[in-house]
Amino acid sequence: MTAADIDEKIPNNFYDNNAEHVKIVVEDIFDNWRNRSNDGRYNAMLTTHVGGGRASTPMAMQYFDEFQRKNAEQREQGKFELKVAVTFSKDTSNGDNQLETNTGLSRAMEHYNQLFSTNFGMDNVAGYTQDVTARLNRTIADKQFLDIVIVVDQLLTGFDAPELNTLYVDRILKGANLVQAYSRTNRVADMLEKPWGRVVNYRWPSINERLMNEALAIYSNSDSAKLTDAERKKRNEEEGIIEKSFTDLLLDVRTTVRNLSHLTEAFTDLPRSERQKEEMLVQLRNFNSGFAKLKQFDQDSEEVLETLSRYDALREDASSYENQTQGHASGYDYENPDRLINALGMSGDQCVTLTTTLANELKRHLEKKHSDKDGDYHIDLKLTHIKDVKVDYDYLTDLLEDLLNQVHDKQLDQAHSTRSEIERFALGLEDQQYADKINRAADAILTGVYPDNPDFKYPARLSGSEQLIQEASTKSIVREIRLFRVKWGIMDAVNNEDLLTMIYSHRFGQKDLDDSGKLGDILKQGAKEYQDMTDDEEVLALNKVKYRNALRQAIYELADQYCNY
Repeated sequence: MTAADIDEKIPNNFYDNNAEHVKIVVEDIFDNWRNRSNDGRYNAMLTTHVGGGRASTPMAMQYFDEFQRKNAEQREQGKFELKVAVTFSKDTSNGDNQLETNTGLSRAMEHYNQLFSTNFGMDNVAGYTQDVTARLNRTIADKQFLDIVIVVDQLLTGFDAPELNTLYVDRILKGANLVQAYSRTNRVADMLEKPWGRVVNYRWPSINERLMNEALAIYSNSDSAKLTDAERKKRNEEEGIIEKSFTDLLLDVRTTVRNLSHLTEAFTDLPRSERQKEEMLVQLRNFNSGFAKLKQFDQDSEEVLETLSRYDALREDASSYENQTQGHASGYDYENPDRLINALGMSGDQCVTLTTTLANELKRHLEKKHSDKDGDYHIDLKLTHIKDVKVDYDYLTDLLEDLLNQVHDKQLDQAHSTRSEIERFALGLEDQQYADKINRAADAILTGVYPDNPDFKYPARLSGSEQLIQEASTKSIVREIRLFRVKWGIMDAVNNEDLLTMIYSHRFGQKDLDDSGKLGDILKQGAKEYQDMTDDEEVLALNKVKYRNALRQAIYELADQYCNY
């Protein structure tokens, strides 16, 4: 008997208003919440419907009540809870289900009011629905968002929620209704962390898969109506309408990892040639996209060993992976990320080195290379979070202490060596804004800008590094701002404090510095005085029109450099 034959034999009442079925669904949602929501970053919608012309709102409330029961259980165990709401229309039909429907809606609104300190009642159901929508699409002003909303038919069409990642379907959808409902999860929020939408079906899995492939194939290409079910599924996968299986994605990312290992000499160094560095950037983006997709699969989502064993080169890893996962391929285990990392053909330490030190070093190298050629250049290489990086800040404190003492004792060779080690430390940080601050602090020490206090005691003995990094980095920025003013001959046009205030209010990449007219005043006064105020030959070679344009561009580049400090 095929899976489709089994589905055909399951009657509606097997699912409809079945308390055990509802309990299993809610349990599954909680069990897989971290993976499907990207560790709580995105939210979800659950839709249910009862057949036979019967009211569906009682089952929606059955789900609502089960979520509350499960939340209470989670609370007692000290585990996470989900913020849940249910929304459906007020019943004014005077029919048999009116009292039950409206009583359930009122009870759901009372819970919602307690959860979010609102005051909705049956006289303002439209206001309640609007508020639920704003908390689901994360546009509500108070930033208190919902994790999951239960619906019957509302919000399945025409509703735009870019942060909605998963649609849970406990009903039959087909044709245009299926396409519209599934599309709720496909709105782009962040292609890095939300590369696709997830749809999880809880009824008649074989039938629902067939209806999905049929609707999506015909919607994208009317000629697909002539294809068989298997042909439609294959075309949908080839055209990227539905994503590959976990097994196929795993193998794709393994190939990318092998490419990166070859380029970086087993994750130890950047490639030597510029062409290979550009190729490494492409491969890193492929790795990042693939891993972001793998993270969304449920743990123990598919049995992949049979597939992996067909690849001779992967047999050893497949065997190891089978032992770790009891014969099942794990999705992404937030408690043990190395499990999936190892299956991709790298160690946890190699993964950290690749996605922090090497990726940051590559980004800086390519940005400098292209900036030297084409002017200010920014590479977008934001990598998805894979595993927590343990940072030894005591080691950083020791390095900064050594640097202070070496500069003071004029041990310049040792000082430059320590400075290089600090830079390597900073490249290994996920937070590259803080890494920039560390590097600025180290430069301030190396150049003698910090400390400028004659009472500073040597040999230096540091109990921590945070205060020193803040103070030395600030000194470095102040010095660079002053040198900038000297170079462009604007010492009288603007002081350090006012220019820093402009920079800190700037948003990267935006032309927003002249909103108050201050930038225009600087350009105007600078053009009058620069020939008498600067000794910089390149600046002096500019006529007044070119000077104004060049100064404007230079100020924006300076602001982009320091606006996130």
